[in-house]
Amino acid sequence: MWSKRWGETAINPNKAHTPHNRKPAANTAFTDAPGRREVSEDQYLFALYEKDRLNYCGKFVQGFVHNANGPLHNISMLAEMLLSCVESQDRIFKSEAGENEEWAALVEKQRRRLTQIRQQVSNLVSSLREFIQLYEIEQHGTEIDINALLTRMVNIFHADLFFKHQVTCELRLAKNLPHIRVPGKDMAPAIFHLFQNGINALRISRKKELLIETSMADEEITLTMTDSGTGLPEGVNPDILFDLFESRWQESGQGGPAAPHLGFGLYAARQLLLPHGFEVCLKNTGEGTSTLIRMPLKKKSA
Repeated sequence: MWSKRWGETAINPNKAHTPHNRKPAANTAFTDAPGRREVSEDQYLFALYEKDRLNYCGKFVQGFVHNANGPLHNISMLAEMLLSCVESQDRIFKSEAGENEEWAALVEKQRRRLTQIRQQVSNLVSSLREFIQLYEIEQHGTEIDINALLTRMVNIFHADLFFKHQVTCELRLAKNLPHIRVPGKDMAPAIFHLFQNGINALRISRKKELLIETSMADEEITLTMTDSGTGLPEGVNPDILFDLFESRWQESGQGGPAAPHLGFGLYAARQLLLPHGFEVCLKNTGEGTSTLIRMPLKKKSA
């Protein structure tokens, strides 16, 4: 009874974009449109357990960030003090003993090392601050600065080693965009899923580039994420890729060695933003894929 009720809620938030509008019977599979895959109750349960596992780990992250923030600030201040002491030692030594090449080389080595440590700690503190700010947007935001959200998301994704070391990410953000009236609890996870989708598309691509653009025209803000991956699978309607549990895109190789793909991200992004009158779609670019979010500033009349 529980699994069927959960399935109904997750599968049918909006029938216009969701083909699976029937609840799954136990140990059965279904599909109701050509080209769409069958979905079994086991898939729902697997997805639920996988998401619950991530949720369990995530509950500790905020506390860890809070506990680490203070000590990191102290370490940063200590590195600053040590660097100041090295400078003082250098001045005292030179005033008493004059110039000495060996001493100068030692001081310069210490100076470089302490400066490097100070910068590393400062970067880590900044990353934690970005995470806290993103969390606040997700939990309490009601009007979203889309450019600020995208910038923070890029910074936070540097925690992903593949993105940090292999992906070239470029931001081309239009200036002075108005804030968007949409809850952070819908916008932030939708943007996260689209980021993750774009990054996964680059894992086996020779060229690993991600271009993120915002623009505005006719009272509508458009966000475009373009990856240099292998593009959309041939012969498949792009709209089908927004189905729940749809994974043909990743099965074609774009998922790479990442965690098992649930076929959840594109579906979730569209369903989170659809009630706000936003459109999410995919387009082939010839050398990759563009994901677009069109966000009208005023809701269209019915």
